[in-house]
Amino acid sequence: MDFIKSWFIDSNNKTGCRFVVVDAYNEKSPISYYLKNGFEFLFSSEEQEKQYTGLATDDNLPTRLMFFDLIRLSTV
Repeated sequence: MDFIKSWFIDSNNKTGCRFVVVDAYNEKSPISYYLKNGFEFLFSSEEQEKQYTGLATDDNLPTRLMFFDLIRLSTV
């Protein structure tokens, strides 16, 4: 994960990316991995994400949208 983050902020990389976005399995291990690597949830709650995706409130949310803001690594 550190390599991916550093590659996107490298001055030779001209992709113009600011955010790394993942659709993480909504399970303890993957969520913990991304949280440990500085990712945040795109939606503040599972209920909010269900509403956005059109799932009923009693449906299982199989994945969570998470992001990392690469500006946090900027040395500017």
